Amino acid sequence: MCPASSLDGIMDVAIAGGKIALVGREIAPSSAKSVIDVHGKLVIPGMIDTHAHIYRYVTGRFGLDADMVGVASGVTTLVDQGGASCMTFPGFRHFVAEKAASRCYAFISAYLAGGLEGHFYPALYSPAGVDVPATVAAANANRDLVKGVKAHAEIGGYARWGTEVIEMACDIGRRSNLPLYVHFGQL
Repeated sequence: MCPASSLDGIMDVAIAGGKIALVGREIAPSSAKSVIDVHGKLVIPGMIDTHAHIYRYVTGRFGLDADMVGVASGVTTLVDQGGASCMTFPGFRHFVAEKAASRCYAFISAYLAGGLEGHFYPALYSPAGVDVPATVAAANANRDLVKGVKAHAEIGGYARWGTEVIEMACDIGRRSNLPLYVHFGQL
């Protein structure tokens, strides 16, 4: 069932110019370049992964190839959560977003270190590791890709520094007019 169109049942899908042109029963394939029989399968729009880690080789063992977890897996759009920082965002743009067939966005890390496996190096995620003006400037300069700000409130960080880092991340979000994503729990 498609809630937008109220269509329900087995349908044909016509694609023109890489976009869905028509959905209906028994569309005549007279001008089709090719016909793909997907009988018995689900045909859905590309999915969106809102919590991906796709800054490969920069975010350590968390970083995966964007297209492997993206278009090769039926996911058209990926949102990297905190891999890139104000210091590393140009690399994310060049080596991930511009190279991938998948559409790639990011929640920029509130921390200068970005997603550099901070749970192994917790000092990187202290208040001294946050540069509010630089992160706001990087977020604003990359509005086409930056859709939010990422911070952490794991037990170790909160126990060490209280809410100071989260307050700084909130300030980044307010100044850049972006939502804040806070990771709770343990890594």
